[in-house]
Amino acid sequence: MKVTFVYPKFEKFLESLPALNQQLVDHYLGNFTTPPSLGIPMLAAHTPPEWDVALIDDNNGDSVDFGADTDLVAINCFTPQGTRALELADGFRAAGKLVVMGGFFPSTRPNDALAHADAVNIGDGESTWKQILEDATQGTLKRKYLGGTRSDLSRLPIPRRDLFYKKSGYDWNADLVQVARGCTYACSMCAIPTHQGHRIRLRPIEDIVEEIAALRYDNVYIAEDIVFFQNRRIEKWATELFEAISPLNKKFFVSSTMSLNTSDDFLDRIARAGVSSFYCTFNVDPKSIRALGGDPTMRQEAVDLVRRVEDRGMRFFASFGMGRDWDGPEIVDSILDLCVKAPIRTAEFFLFTPFPGSPQFERLERQQRILHYRWREYNGAHVVWQPLGVSPDTLYEMYVDAWRSFFESLCAAEVVEKLAPDQSAGQKQRRRERVGLEN
Repeated sequence: MKVTFVYPKFEKFLESLPALNQQLVDHYLGNFTTPPSLGIPMLAAHTPPEWDVALIDDNNGDSVDFGADTDLVAINCFTPQGTRALELADGFRAAGKLVVMGGFFPSTRPNDALAHADAVNIGDGESTWKQILEDATQGTLKRKYLGGTRSDLSRLPIPRRDLFYKKSGYDWNADLVQVARGCTYACSMCAIPTHQGHRIRLRPIEDIVEEIAALRYDNVYIAEDIVFFQNRRIEKWATELFEAISPLNKKFFVSSTMSLNTSDDFLDRIARAGVSSFYCTFNVDPKSIRALGGDPTMRQEAVDLVRRVEDRGMRFFASFGMGRDWDGPEIVDSILDLCVKAPIRTAEFFLFTPFPGSPQFERLERQQRILHYRWREYNGAHVVWQPLGVSPDTLYEMYVDAWRSFFESLCAAEVVEKLAPDQSAGQKQRRRERVGLEN
């Protein structure tokens, strides 16, 4: 028996902005290609040995043969991949293949998935995967499998990254590690609680250490900002985690916000553990919302946070969201002014996008403010909803202006410092050719 996992193509931020994509290609913040997210290698690790396993990474340009010899096609996708995922499902089914879909998008839009696939898994895949394979073998595949949000993270095998390690074409030499699932917060734009549950599930630290120690690359992205949550249980676990990974001599990329744990003691701890890049999202939490709204105390706190992070040898990587209901044209000047005063040398910009499964999506649907359901455009670079403060066209122009204004005077090598992409001459040339630049 054979199962073929498929990772659909999706449009990155700057692929939506061809002129800027060409302008910023050397900054490595545009059209780069990374390996698949962890859903596929995790399920591959759960696949019994009597099954052969193959991976088609459509996002990496792998050829798609709908008539390939396989017993089951498993498509894993998140919302921006939704359009392409449904197209691929149709192609495989037309060729007589059984198709099951899972991941964020099918879990939050199961009926959309079932219009194109034989089955859909909702929620965690580990708890249902072996049953799906058995049913596929017996010809009794069900329409829906309820994976839920209760998988025991202490029983997760190490993901099978060998599926993509052996492929070429990726231009980001880093690995991604999941350390937890679920979230107790109910942030309006986030679908994680819907998909992974409102209870935080922490992986055992010894399992995380074992996985990181075996990774191919020195650069490791810790997927969850939960490590910065401020409650006794999380802080104790996070403290022990960073102490345990410190001897591994890896370079870690972490994400947080102004409102999470940024105490001097904790910043010292993560710096000692090898954190080299600190990704901070703005306009999502109370402090940064006030900072961008002009509150002088919060703006100074943001400036101080940049200094405290970079004084410890970590690169501060700011991510600015635009398009909240209270955002007017002045938000661009506020963002750029903060970048100058901090100073912030590495940044990206995104449009708040209502993802299915998030409170924001449900609210905007009720208010009839969703403009369309072309899932390909739900990638943070298109206005897919009706803003309140400005018109869709004006918001889009603000977004483009923020990208262009921030990067026009910056040195590309300085922007990507500590992000450690492949900066070889050959890789740079391939990236430039991909966006139509000759040299």
